[in-house]
Amino acid sequence: MSGKPRIALIPDKAWWVIGEMGKQIAARFGGKYDFYFLPVGILSRRPDLLGDIVASADVIHCLSDYDGIELFRNFDRHKLPPIATWFHHVTKWQANQQLAMEMSAALTVCTAAWKEFCDGRNAARIPITVVPHGVDAEFFYRQKVRPARFGIPSGRFVAGFVGNKGSDFDYGRKGTDVLLEVARRAAAVIPNFHLVMGGPGWEKEVRDLQALGVSVSATGFLRKTDLPALYSAFDVYLLTSRVEGGPCTILEAMACETAVVSTRVGAVPQWIVDGVNGYSADVDDREGLLAAIVALNQSPQHRASIVREGRSTAIAHSWGKTLAPLEGVYDVLIEKRRATGPPAPRPRWMNDPEGLLRASCAADALLKIYSQVRSRSLKVSTGLKILREMLHGLSLFDIAKGAAMIRRIPREG
Repeated sequence: MSGKPRIALIPDKAWWVIGEMGKQIAARFGGKYDFYFLPVGILSRRPDLLGDIVASADVIHCLSDYDGIELFRNFDRHKLPPIATWFHHVTKWQANQQLAMEMSAALTVCTAAWKEFCDGRNAARIPITVVPHGVDAEFFYRQKVRPARFGIPSGRFVAGFVGNKGSDFDYGRKGTDVLLEVARRAAAVIPNFHLVMGGPGWEKEVRDLQALGVSVSATGFLRKTDLPALYSAFDVYLLTSRVEGGPCTILEAMACETAVVSTRVGAVPQWIVDGVNGYSADVDDREGLLAAIVALNQSPQHRASIVREGRSTAIAHSWGKTLAPLEGVYDVLIEKRRATGPPAPRPRWMNDPEGLLRASCAADALLKIYSQVRSRSLKVSTGLKILREMLHGLSLFDIAKGAAMIRRIPREG
């Protein structure tokens, strides 16, 4: 069969880390494979597109173990293309992850520790490949920024983090309780301390800290284009997680020449050399995290050395380098698929993979805001503001195509 092999990339959403990872994969290997970027929310509403993917793709790569694999539960497994599933972190082993183990022909994980974890549950001896998280060091770099842009008073020593509050609902894995305590204690010993809570959902935490006299601000929803400036506004990036895959935010902060203080989760032990390019502490070690923040505040010269080394670390972990092992995974699965015969001819909608990616991003944004406004968890005015930000950089044609993709939204009530 002529033409590039076809790989369906299925993120849980087009935004934040998993969506960005899918876009980086398409950019890194687009010369060799055709990628079809289709978030779960779209495919769950479009069984026709899902059926086309099953018939016409060489490989399906579910970019998270949350609910992508559920899309394929009711298909004849002998007719499915080989499926790869990406395990980023596990707080509690659940049915979706067990299903992914049963249905996948390959797994990708982001650290050797997570490979060991999955190997312990890998009765079928599925091949597991470590593909580390990375960073776009050309996009993330130090910028000059007015502190007031993010609600920061002048002359402050700023600690901050980036994350959606919803992430902490996963058994408290983001360690928000630790972060709030460390911030409160840091404010008690650093008179000009200020905390920035980057991302949506932190209004209550801001009120609680302000009631305690802590200088704090929150950004709300962030566009990707805001992130380099936000990291650049921090003196310290503080991560207090209990469970992580990467996280990518560590490398993003390093790339923006911001000092990092983090718990030793995910890839942090591989990335951070204490006192050289950042600081790390054991999970829930409030004293260790606080001591690192105080040390960085007291020695601007040492902080300057750390951020230079951090930038070098980030460059060494660019997406172009870290994603390289995926090529071998894809090639093995493509060979497996084609050994049973070529996939069906692709339908017309699969002729423009790059246009599909943009339309999918628009569709996913429209679906997200539509569902939240309809459920009254988001005001219409706020939803429209966030939607404009999510659609930033997409053309009217992309948005129209995205709207057409979700024309089969089911009626509720």
